[in-house]
Formats: sequence, structure tokens, C-alpha cells
Amino acid sequence: MARDGWSVQLSAVVIALCLSLGFSFVPVLELNAQTSQAVLTGRVLDASNAALPGVAVTLAPQPFGTPRSTVADAEGRYTFEALPPGDYRLQAALAGFGTREAQLTLAAGERRTLDLTLEITPFTETVTVTVTRTGQEAERVPNAVSVIEGDVIQAFTRRASPAETFAGVPGFQVENRRNFSLSGGVRFAIRAPLPRFGMRGVQILQDGVPMTMADGTTEPTNIDLGSLGRVEVLRGPSSVLYGNSAGGVITLQSEFPSTRFMIQPDVQWGSYGYQQQAVKAAATTPKVSYLVSANRMETDGFRLHSHAEVRRANMVVRAAPASTTEIRGVFNVYDLPFGESASTITLADARDNPTSVRPQAFTQGWGESTTQKQLGLTLQHQLREGHMLRATAWGVWRDVWNPIPAAVVTVDRRAAGFRSEYAGSAAPRAVPVTWTTGFDLSLQHDERAEYGNNGVPPEGGLTQLGALRLAQLEEVRSVSPFVHVTAQLGDRWNVTGGARYDRYRFKATDRFLSNGDQSGERTLDAVSPMIGVTFVPASWVNLYSNFATAYQTPTTVELSNRPSDEGGFNEDLGPEDLRSFEVGARGSITDWRVRFEVAGYFSTIDGALVRFQRADEQAYFRNAGEVTRNGLEVLLEWAPTPRVTGRVAYTFQDFHYGRFVAPEGDFSNRTEPGAPPHQVVVGGSYNAPFGLFTSAQARFVDAYPVNSTNTIENWAYQVADVRFGLDRRWNGLRLRPFFSIDNLFDERYNSSAIVNSIGDRFFEPSPGREFAVGVTVGFDRF
Repeated sequence: MARDGWSVQLSAVVIALCLSLGFSFVPVLELNAQTSQAVLTGRVLDASNAALPGVAVTLAPQPFGTPRSTVADAEGRYTFEALPPGDYRLQAALAGFGTREAQLTLAAGERRTLDLTLEITPFTETVTVTVTRTGQEAERVPNAVSVIEGDVIQAFTRRASPAETFAGVPGFQVENRRNFSLSGGVRFAIRAPLPRFGMRGVQILQDGVPMTMADGTTEPTNIDLGSLGRVEVLRGPSSVLYGNSAGGVITLQSEFPSTRFMIQPDVQWGSYGYQQQAVKAAATTPKVSYLVSANRMETDGFRLHSHAEVRRANMVVRAAPASTTEIRGVFNVYDLPFGESASTITLADARDNPTSVRPQAFTQGWGESTTQKQLGLTLQHQLREGHMLRATAWGVWRDVWNPIPAAVVTVDRRAAGFRSEYAGSAAPRAVPVTWTTGFDLSLQHDERAEYGNNGVPPEGGLTQLGALRLAQLEEVRSVSPFVHVTAQLGDRWNVTGGARYDRYRFKATDRFLSNGDQSGERTLDAVSPMIGVTFVPASWVNLYSNFATAYQTPTTVELSNRPSDEGGFNEDLGPEDLRSFEVGARGSITDWRVRFEVAGYFSTIDGALVRFQRADEQAYFRNAGEVTRNGLEVLLEWAPTPRVTGRVAYTFQDFHYGRFVAPEGDFSNRTEPGAPPHQVVVGGSYNAPFGLFTSAQARFVDAYPVNSTNTIENWAYQVADVRFGLDRRWNGLRLRPFFSIDNLFDERYNSSAIVNSIGDRFFEPSPGREFAVGVTVGFDRF
């Protein structure tokens, strides 16, 4: 398949746009600064008057407006610029310390200095999260919720895989499979076994724009870690809010600078031919903010036939035409010209020859070429105090060309949707009540074709297409109204309830009629209710519990990949129905400077989707009769001093089939494959007064079965990583070099295993010791 150089040109255009937009803003910004804009700066200190680095500082206009966020640097400094005059609420928060708030009024042209002091205090969780589709204090959410701030995502990391960001979240199973020909080289799941590629059961949204399609498929390829300022993860079934999301929801929020203008180039090099170049530019005025980012990553890979080049561009523009109105636009591009696939190998090869690749990978040219573009526009308006209307429209274009064993699959996807929320509050009979209601509409249009694989020609090049074997149009439409209500019963109790109705229509139109017409359609629908409660028995602890259901449809891939090689949809494949009960606690022990989270859940899934593989290595799926998934998640965070932090995350998973008899065998009462029973992540960091940063992290992943008969396991492994960085400022220049070593002790392990693969080829080995070095240079124009 011929590829043009449009993506290279796009990257160059985006970089030029970063520079031109940025410098075109400078005169305007400087002029405004001399007239009406205010500046707020200061330091965040502890009780001994020592600087506190890494503090999340948020400035929110009052009574309405979009907050800005920044992170205190190595000397505890923070700055907000280009501020219109008015009233503000300033908040500073750091794990292990109390939250400090201040109300202030800024005059036109004022330059205010305000230092904040944080102290170790009893647990009073005042962090506001929006993953529940409206702003809500975390202590009132009857679910397990994790928040990852921007500096954790971006400081001294490669930002090449979401696995770097999510590895320490309990209940979150994430793998950097380093096979970029499949979903950008990453797989993750929440409270479920890992899927073969991409994600299912987890909804992802970037700045309110869904990355999850109508059929529940999520391709995380467009995630640009270098653009993120905050990530929120809601663990557990969330169909009441988002529909196809039995595992949870992830919201990604872009980083907008606290300074008027910033440009930030970044370069990295590492083992196995790894290199990355990136540039980010952003600017803020009282009415408009923008963020533009572009990066290119290339690697030869640890294994043979693993070369990949990935290009991304991301733009977010935020405008506030009035203090009560915000308009936000998002546009991003992902381009993989061709990522080679080393595919999976047997247990013996994974142990003794982990770089090996089957010869067919070369002769048939296994891999993937993908281009995806996404556009979204959100309007948010505060109607009056306590009432907000938000509407989002979005569209996706995705083209895939995928040579696999004995076939070449092409997909031309067009998708679009609309999301809406209306949030309000009231106090009937003096009981404070907040509510959110709305509806979601999603459309998906896939042109799918499958050809024979005639292999790579002797002179080289791309795989030659064979005879057409399948051609069909796959369409999905979903309509989903919902309502979500929370009542505050006194100072200690909160009760939450809600329901959502989802109706899905799947339609396949067969366009390859030589073997008959396999066209067909399916209509699936369900009501997903939930109820939850939170209780604060003491100032240092918060308890919660919930009962929820989830409804998860098969994806178009799962429906179209049939046990036979026919077209159309698999009429025997049904949805998953989940019922879950969860109980948890979160709080802090002040004297020990420890924060903790504990969550236990008990869930039952009727019709769980299980992957199998035909002799030609094409995957297909069946419904298990019943699966039980029970688990425990624990998080401990320790801050013995302002500059030292520690973290332990533990995940226990007990997943088992009930009765499951299929043509492939009787798997009743066996362990569900693909889910490690135990995972432990231990890490810590130290910020020296002169800007030196050091961190270490160790991960233990227990052995787990990789087939439904439980005869073969992916062995347990322990991996340690270390990072070193320096954060220095000189006037408007910020320099952040880093050096990292992954897999410090050269452990041989498989970070990825594909369940129920034919020929016992389950494993994708991970590299040994890896080195990386890079530097980020930030320029602030004041």
C-alpha cells in the first residue's frame, strides 16, 4: 500500500504553527500586560518554611469561570499571568499535606505575591473531580477515584507509553507491549483481563471528547502524554454515566500554562534505536488559551521485525467570550506509516530466544499502517448559580491497513457523536441535592475488507494483496439518555443514585456476495441502574459503597470475526451483563504522614466474551456462561518530609469461570486467563533543594494462565526502574534533563500475553535493561 508524506508535512506545519502562533501572541500579551492584565506569583512552603515542590496550584475565577492549574517548581514557586481583574479562589494541594485555599481580588495591572503554607492535617478531601460528568468533591463520589497530576505525567519521563503514567494505579492493569502495530503498543484494562488489542470496557475522554466509539472500542493511539495536565480514573462499572464501560472511565485534561506564552522543545534517545523529538507551545490571555503539540517517535524495537515510527499532533483551543461561557476545540492526529509486528511466540522461545520472530512475519509483511484524526467542539455555559449546560460534538476518521497471518485487513472508519449534560442543584426540604441529566448519541460507519496475503515481493516493499475474501459495511448507532442524582444528608452522609438506558443498533451489509448474502442486523438495549453511599465517621476517614450494573456490547470486530470464515455478524454472540458490589475507605493517618485507599469488589458477569483462534490465526469470540470477578485494591502514600514521597499499590484479582461449556472444550470452574492474581508497585522519589530529582519504582506481577484450560502460564516477574533528573530555571528559561534505566536488573519477562492463541504462541517478550536520556527546554515569554 503506497503511503504519501502528508504526515511529515503536517508535523512541520504544526511545529511552524506553534512558533508563529506563539510569537504572534507575544506583542498582544505584552500590550495587555501593560494595561489590564494582572499577575499572581508566590511560593508554597511547609510549616518549617522550606519549599514544597510538586504542589498542584489551582486558580479559579469567582463565581464562575474555567480554573487554571500549575505545579510548584523545585523551589516551590508558582506563577499565573494574563489574569483579568476580578475575584479568584486560589488552592494548593499535595498528597500527605492539607489543602490550603485563599480568596483574593486582583486589580487591573496588579502584580500580587502570595505565599502559601501547607501543613500535615487530618484527612479532608476537597479535591474536585469531573470524571462523574460534573464537578464533584471526591469525598462525595461512592466509587474508587484516582487523580494523576501533570508533573507526574511529564516530569523526567519518556512519555512514549501510557504505561508510564498508569502503572501505579491499583486495579489498573497496563502493559507496554512495544508492538506499535497494535493500538499504539499499549493495552490496559480495569478490573478485567487484558484485551488482545485496544481496549474494551473502559471509556476514555480527552477534554470532554470521547475516544471510545459507539461499539465500545477504544483506540488509545491519540493520547498525547506531553499535552496532559491532569488524568482522572474512575474504577468500577460506569454504565450509568457512560454506557459501554464495565471497567471504568479515564478523563484526560490538557495542560494550559499559567504564563502568558511558553514554547517547549524536547529531545530523547535510548536503547534499541529509540528516539523522540517533540515541541509544545501554549499561550494564555484573559479570553483565549491554546496548546499546540507535535512529536515524532521512532524505535527499532527489542525484537526482530519491530521497527515503528509514530507521529502525533494535538491542538486544544479554549475561549471564554463571557465569564459564564467557555468554548473548547480539540483536534488531534495520529499517524503510523507502518509499524512492523513481531507477533507472539511460544513459551520455550520466550524463555530461550526472546528476540525471535516467525519467518512468516518477514515473508508476509506483518504489521499495520494507521492514520486517525479526531475533532471535537464543546460549549459550556453557566445558566445561573449551581446550573450548567454542556454540549459536545465530535468526529473521527480512521484508516487501517493490516497484513496479518494469511490475510490483509483494511478498515475505513468514519464516526461521529453528540454528548450533553445539564447539571443543577436544589434543596427540597433543606436537603442539598445535585443532579446531572442528558443524552449521548453515537454513530459508527466501518468499511471493512479482507484480502488474501500474497506476501512481500522478492525485491522488497509492502505486502501484495491477494483475492478479495470479505467486504462489508458495518454500522453502529446508539442513543442513551441518563440521570444521576446525589443528596447530602447532613454533614456525614451522601446518597447517589442514577440510571441510563442504552439502545444499540448494529447492521452489516455484505458486499461480497459470491458466497451468499450474509447481511444482517442486531438490536441490543439495556437499563443500567446504580446506587451508592458515602459516610464520614471521623475527620480522618471516608467510607463508601455502591451497587452498579453494566451492559457491554460486542464490538464490530468481535461480531464480524466468526468461527467460520463467513461475512456478516455472529448471531450467536451476545452482550456482557455485569453486576457489581463495591465497598471502600480512604483517609489519612496524620501522625504517620500516610494517606490510604482500600477498595474491595464482588462482581458477576453473564455472557463474558472469551477470545479463541481459528487454525488460520483469525480470532473469534464466544460467550462464557458466567464469570465471577472479585478483587481488592490498596494504595498507601507516604510523605515523611516535604521532599520525600513513597507509594505502594497492591491489586488482588480472583477471576473464575462458572459453567462454561463450548465446542472448544469444558472450561467450567477454571481461572479466567489474562489476569494476574497479584500485582504490587512500590515507588518513591526525592526532590533535592537544588533541583535534583531521583525516583525508583519496582513492579511485581504474579504468574497467570494464558489459556482457558489453564495449562500454560505467563511466569511471574519483578522489574525495577530508576530515573534521575534536574530542574533548573534562569529567568525565562527552564532546563529539565533526565536519565532513566528501565528493567535495572535485566529481568527476562513478558509484559504481554495474548490468551487462547493457536499453536501455544501466547507471548510478546519485553526488552532487558533499557537506557534513555533526554532534555526538555522551556522558554517563557513574560
